[in-house]
Amino acid sequence: MYPVRRFKDLPQELKPREKMIKKGPSSLSEEELVAIVLGSGTKEEDVLTLAEKVVSIGWDRIREMKVEDLTNAVKGLGVAKACQIKAVVELSSRINDPYSHIRISSPEDVYQFVKDKVDDRREHLVAVYLGPNNKVIDYEVVAIGRMNSLYAEPKDILYRAVHTACYSIVVVHNHPKGDLKPSQEDIEFTKRLKKACELLGFQLLDHLIINKKGYVSLLQTGLM
Repeated sequence: MYPVRRFKDLPQELKPREKMIKKGPSSLSEEELVAIVLGSGTKEEDVLTLAEKVVSIGWDRIREMKVEDLTNAVKGLGVAKACQIKAVVELSSRINDPYSHIRISSPEDVYQFVKDKVDDRREHLVAVYLGPNNKVIDYEVVAIGRMNSLYAEPKDILYRAVHTACYSIVVVHNHPKGDLKPSQEDIEFTKRLKKACELLGFQLLDHLIINKKGYVSLLQTGLM
């Protein structure tokens, strides 16, 4: 058997924290990165051994585990350290997919997601692309018009829909002058877009008209 080098026997410059300071995070293994997150081991096991056990579970599985499941899977991993690991995994998911935690279940959800993405100087048309369980995949400011007019075609929205492989779409446009009443052009555009979505296998969930104070849902008003 080859000898195993224990954490306490490592030279100071080879310990994870010191190694990161000297060589940068890219020089560390997954186990060493996890060891830094954990901070310390237990009486029975050093921090690197504990980190190796965490990494061996697999990140996809850890992502789905509850804190209690993680503490049961790794002997010596307490609730506080399990929470640290879960927090890092969640942060990583949000950095790689910033909308992974956002789901749309109502017009209010759409309004809260979009309201800060437009300004009140010109009309903006925004499309929100949703995946399974109405999880936000992406959004796009499709067109920017003038104070009281905007031109767009269904194809401008559907191009991104195809590339995101979304399931459904919600469109939003603002009325800078403040009147939330849908125009006849708004209603006709919505009907054309809905028909185009159906032809390509997408579902148009709603069309919202918004301003600083609130919104009107064409779905809720029966205009779709």
